[in-house]
Amino acid sequence: MSFDVAPLKVFGSSSVGVFLATNNSVTFLPPDVPEKIDDVVRSTLRTSVARFSVARSPLLGIFLVLNDNGVVLPSLALEEEVRLFKSLGLNVGVVNSRYTAISNLVLANNKVAVVSPLLEAEARKVVSDVLGVEAVVDTIAGNPLVGSLAVANSRGVLVAPEATDEDLKKLAGYFNARVDVGTVNKGKSFLRGGLVVNDRGALVGDETAGPELMRITQVLG
Repeated sequence: MSFDVAPLKVFGSSSVGVFLATNNSVTFLPPDVPEKIDDVVRSTLRTSVARFSVARSPLLGIFLVLNDNGVVLPSLALEEEVRLFKSLGLNVGVVNSRYTAISNLVLANNKVAVVSPLLEAEARKVVSDVLGVEAVVDTIAGNPLVGSLAVANSRGVLVAPEATDEDLKKLAGYFNARVDVGTVNKGKSFLRGGLVVNDRGALVGDETAGPELMRITQVLG
């Protein structure tokens, strides 16, 4: 299966992962993103497109954790927004946590989720149940923001360069997949902010350099 990578700006920003979230069937975009971005999403990630908000905010990539089984939302999601997510036939769970930027705290694919120790036990259980995965509590480079420092699909895990060899070994064990370090947008470690990935492709911030693109394709493609 080919793996396509497309550079992108959303609302004039190369932090595309702040605004978009995807699995292998649907990509969530904020309501007022230009139509031309729909075309890039469809041709690169090869999914359908759904225009949603969370707490009327466009920061979907920060608020959503999803895989092919389900989507986890923070407690500030409005009732009508939760209903819209449910209308797509996904498992939907709302975590009651004092943290709302939950995608910074969870690194997940369809098999496993590495969950930050900051996330309360009850919230971890919601993540595990809704996404249908085993949840492992850990940090990356001693940092609890595991979801912002790495991205995963079913083929690989791309991790910030701060990760130690020990981190890479552990992640390879959890995900049973290729693991390597990389950056986006000319050296940024917070990968999730500049990268939206599924098994078919990746959307990256348009400042991402050639060697960074190659590493993304090697590890996730």
